[in-house]
Amino acid sequence: MFKIRVRALIGVMIFLGYFLIYIVRYNLSVHIIDMAQITKREDNGIYNNTNIQRNSGTVSGNALHLINWNDMKVAKLFSAYHIGYCICFPIFHNIGDRLGPTWVVGIAGMTSGVLSCLTPASAYYSFWALFFVRIIKGFCAGAMQPSMVQVLRHWVPPIERNHFMWAYCGITTGTFSTFLICAAVHYYSQWPVGFYISGVLQVTWSALWLFVVTDRPDKHPYISNEEFTYLTNTIGTIFTIKLMNSQAPWKSILKSVPFWALCILNFGYAWMIISLCIYGPFYYSKIVKYSIYSASALTALPFFCRLVLGTIVIQTFHWYKHNLKLKRIKHIRKYFIIVSHVIPGLLVFVTWLFPVVPGPILLTISVTLTAAGMDLTLDLCYELTPTYVNSVNTVIKIVGNISGIILSFCVGQVTQKYKNTPVTWKQIWCFHALVLFISGFVFLIWGETHIQSWNFKKNRPRRIYTRTAPKPSVMSNIMEVEEEDSM
Repeated sequence: MFKIRVRALIGVMIFLGYFLIYIVRYNLSVHIIDMAQITKREDNGIYNNTNIQRNSGTVSGNALHLINWNDMKVAKLFSAYHIGYCICFPIFHNIGDRLGPTWVVGIAGMTSGVLSCLTPASAYYSFWALFFVRIIKGFCAGAMQPSMVQVLRHWVPPIERNHFMWAYCGITTGTFSTFLICAAVHYYSQWPVGFYISGVLQVTWSALWLFVVTDRPDKHPYISNEEFTYLTNTIGTIFTIKLMNSQAPWKSILKSVPFWALCILNFGYAWMIISLCIYGPFYYSKIVKYSIYSASALTALPFFCRLVLGTIVIQTFHWYKHNLKLKRIKHIRKYFIIVSHVIPGLLVFVTWLFPVVPGPILLTISVTLTAAGMDLTLDLCYELTPTYVNSVNTVIKIVGNISGIILSFCVGQVTQKYKNTPVTWKQIWCFHALVLFISGFVFLIWGETHIQSWNFKKNRPRRIYTRTAPKPSVMSNIMEVEEEDSM
């Protein structure tokens, strides 16, 4: 008889959670083409506000007025999500377990869904209202992602973790699906409908999450005795992990060159990926002159290819790592970096020397090759510090999302000053590729793939000495008390 494993259902819910997070994260990239007038310019650089019409493919007769935002305002909207994410992620990485990760995810997802439904109204009300909504949605995502990892940690035994990697595929699946779903919305309806759909889906998922998921197996009302016994015997305790993360030797970590090389590696990787997610639909539709549907499909294509190629690479490497009969290749991780960073960066960067504007073929090949770096950062964190991997990975993720803030402002400033022309965007894409190339080159020189000495250090708990009232038969009235974190 077929038995439904509760941990499998929780894996499915986490997959859908990541899927919806990334739809909410990047749907503005497509909808902004139809909701804002940002590209029509005269020769003197002034926006042409006459004869403003909606893009082809929307329903005629019910056209909404375009919102007149300049390039810097659009850049601020793109950066707002990453600002909220960077603020919230480190907070909930540590306190999510204390508050209850299930409720953190449910409430944050519900809030994000409601705000998605309110996005069209906030856009028409004022720019800063939409900017604030985007920050809060990024804040909600920053609470959800580490909390979902904490839930998965309680439900998946170490021996099964490689089998649950598909749950994280919701990230890439949600990324490429976003552009296809938004293109369909533009074909059949109007841009506000896209925000309503994503909002309703996230609210529905959040309600279902609270019904299906619990923090730990012992709290689940429908888990079988067989599965509960199995999880109890195989997972054990995670107290040691929490304790070690709280005692991370940050002074030694921040002085570590390999740590900063890994931060730079992930910064360049995130820079290239986020740049295409944010500006891909705009670039293909307004600069290369594809329809909005073709532009969305072309933006989605490399992320679908990344999912396929990345899955093959991860499974092949996992097979190689556990097959002791094969000869070990020294510094094999750095060969992955050559494929994921150095080669893609060179492919686009060299177009700077030729009268060629990077097109769909070149950008698709380059971004697809970055699949060799999927899951690479987390593995390198394990290589450097198995003890403090969660703490180090948190910092690296924050650094990666900071790239979304910086590149948005950089692109907005450049396009505002030099206009949205093919030549300008050629310089932009070559610069993106240069960042990717340099980040990989830096790690090849200064990066390490072995355990660092600070992995075996830990900060000693702070000790507070207090004076107590004297007691009979006690020779000294001074006692040493260790202050514990009770939060």
